[in-house]
Amino acid sequence: MNLKKITLGLIFSLLSIIILSNFSVAQTATLAEGGVQATFGNLQHVSQFGHVVFSDQPDKDTITMLKERDIKLVLSIRGFNEKTGYNERKAVEKQGISFIQIPYMKGREISDDALSEIMEVVIAAGQNGTKMMLHCTHSQRAGSVLGATLYRDYGYSKQDALNLAKQAGLTSETLITIHNNYINSLN
Repeated sequence: MNLKKITLGLIFSLLSIIILSNFSVAQTATLAEGGVQATFGNLQHVSQFGHVVFSDQPDKDTITMLKERDIKLVLSIRGFNEKTGYNERKAVEKQGISFIQIPYMKGREISDDALSEIMEVVIAAGQNGTKMMLHCTHSQRAGSVLGATLYRDYGYSKQDALNLAKQAGLTSETLITIHNNYINSLN
């Protein structure tokens, strides 16, 4: 009888792990599905994949427009020493929106640790049903985040991941080279 209970307990535990793992993957796999988010304010490049709006740097006036677009979290992946001309955290939080900053690159290289930390935030937001904005200066690094995680974590081919990264803003040949060097380092 105890052996039967132990066996049933193990089976239940394994099924729970499988279901939770698939839920987590499903949440991020939706990042490959394009959404509808038109440009607004000062933003030159805006695209939506899943619950994430990828964009360039919003100015102060554009930040006041985020709430009406149901954005509840702003994740800046710019470096801490990059200037915006205003206190972005203060402006975002004044709107009642959460703000997080995680620099994506260390020098001229993508930080694998930073990508993991960024994706923890993205996944948590998706699981909570939170629409968020992920931005850098010109949406180049933001697009790279999408492509890098789809390749690294979700088994997309290099080309498919790069195509989606380009749709999300990665167009600079220099940053495409940095992005591809990172992807190639994962093999």
